[in-house]
Amino acid sequence: MFTTKIKRAVHIDFHTLPGIDDFGLSFSASDVAGKLKDAHVDYVNVCARCNIGFSYYPTKIGTPYPDMKTDLLGDLIDECHKRNIGVTAYLNGGLNHQALVDNPQFLSVKKDGTVYGADRVNDNYFRTPCYNSGYRRYLLDEIKEILEKEPDGIFCDCMKVNPCYCPVCVSKMKEQGFDVDNDEDVLKFAHSVLKDIIKDIRDVVPADKRLFFNGHPCDDIYDCLTHVELECLTTDSQWWGYDFIAASAPYYRNFEGDHIYMCGRFIKTWGDIGGIKSRTAIENDVYDALMYGYVPSVGDHMHPRFGLNDNLYKTVSEIYEFVASMEEWTQNATPVTEAAIVRNKITYNNYLKQISDSDKGAARMLSEFKICYDIVNEDMDLNKYKLIVLPDNILITETLKKKLDAYDGKILSTGKSISKSKTWDYIDEYTDDTNTDGFYSFNGDVYAQYSNGIKMKSSFGVCDYIEPYFNRHYDGIHGYAYIPYKECEGYCSVALKNNHAHIGFNVFEAYLKYGAAFHRELVEYVLEKLLPQRLVDSTNLPNSSRITMMEKENGTILHIKTTYPEHHGSIGVINEHSVSKDVEIILDGEFKNAVAIPCRRELETEAVNGKTKINIPRICGYQAIWLQK
Repeated sequence: MFTTKIKRAVHIDFHTLPGIDDFGLSFSASDVAGKLKDAHVDYVNVCARCNIGFSYYPTKIGTPYPDMKTDLLGDLIDECHKRNIGVTAYLNGGLNHQALVDNPQFLSVKKDGTVYGADRVNDNYFRTPCYNSGYRRYLLDEIKEILEKEPDGIFCDCMKVNPCYCPVCVSKMKEQGFDVDNDEDVLKFAHSVLKDIIKDIRDVVPADKRLFFNGHPCDDIYDCLTHVELECLTTDSQWWGYDFIAASAPYYRNFEGDHIYMCGRFIKTWGDIGGIKSRTAIENDVYDALMYGYVPSVGDHMHPRFGLNDNLYKTVSEIYEFVASMEEWTQNATPVTEAAIVRNKITYNNYLKQISDSDKGAARMLSEFKICYDIVNEDMDLNKYKLIVLPDNILITETLKKKLDAYDGKILSTGKSISKSKTWDYIDEYTDDTNTDGFYSFNGDVYAQYSNGIKMKSSFGVCDYIEPYFNRHYDGIHGYAYIPYKECEGYCSVALKNNHAHIGFNVFEAYLKYGAAFHRELVEYVLEKLLPQRLVDSTNLPNSSRITMMEKENGTILHIKTTYPEHHGSIGVINEHSVSKDVEIILDGEFKNAVAIPCRRELETEAVNGKTKINIPRICGYQAIWLQK
């Protein structure tokens, strides 16, 4: 869509509350743009109006920050353009507290008739707009005004489905046949309202400008986007965490346009102005971007008086200098994969769970096995993969059922991802597992499932389902919480026939939550049957390391990342890189040479019988290898 691709980006957050009496005192647009240029940044998202509701340019629509003396947005656009840095203007479409203070008629109404959330200090969403109010016109006029500053794009944040019970929304719901007393109907209506305002904004923004809506799944609104931008603060495990990218990046790279991974320099969350992650942690996030074929974007928050942090941008400069040195190999590379994890398409009633614990668990487990995978939905091509994985709770639609029945590769399904069809003809019968605790036999022992799913009967069962003595309950005297296993009553937990296997419980969700080695070993046993020959085999890299492969016309890139976070409470932390020595990698295919990049150091290789063995003396955090046949 755009001939000029983004290579190295920064997202400058800027949410500024009233009361900063020296706002912008040390601000210089030239200084900020100069720091960005020195940091090898070629694209930046700059705040035009924040979620508090203050505009950072002279405005006739909104409210400029009190006593603002400069045109912060306009000056930054001009100074960045002088340095060939593209600029997208950021505004928060779903939050604008000042506009709602000044125009309370714009407020959305909750089901209980209130307009405010309970936590007005820590919850940014305590005051939200209704898109069926005058706020719609306000927002569209505001975007038109921002476009007069000639940015290269618009980034509209927090575009979320927001059920509203204001008189206008209630009237419209009734007119359109929605049941106001049915939560699902109200959600469906709110979803349609959000998509309407997004289309209105798409009509306002010229086609030659970049446009991105953050907060709603990209695939549901992709006809209104110019690119994909994945936002993730990896240390913030409450919302994202280090499992997020592995469960989302391989999916969204299927969509056209630039693919940007917006990480952040924060420890806690956005606006943690004094929180700066270690250089190692920022490097790790940038490595993840490269591994999945994404452009890195470091999220920052500009100080309202002092501007950008000098030390941070020295770090970004050094990291982005490395990224630039890799671009002859990484630019326009496409993924090499052998498996696909299937996820359901986004609809109005599952948009909040577009990345589930099952998705994350499946992505984590395949990553630990060094299996190169994509993530796909039912509209995408399944036939190019050797293995299809249906994790835990995939709804088997008629479209998906037909594709699976026609697919002649290997299929691993788990939990309730099952249907009465040719694909599962090796399972004679199945029923929901209503036990509070189920068990399975494997390798001469009995293990807990830690999750529900189905019980099945199959003449191809390989692991028995073991019943509990009783379910969790209180009988008036005892609370039955200690559950021993009893015996098998004819059901199995795992069935496997030729190219197909089904594990009856939510093994991927359970693995993400509890990290049980016996769940990993069970899946590994099944995959050894289904996918014994893989693209990559590594005998001496730890489970926490990651491998992906990308290719160009003249060669293949092998990405190896050894760093992984340790957890401090609920926060993932990386303060130093993990080092692996004397690494041996065996690849499918015979490659004539392997070169460590960007240093161009030739590595010891041995190609024989369709395999190539590569010896890597040392990996500190990350190493990419260029392979040629």
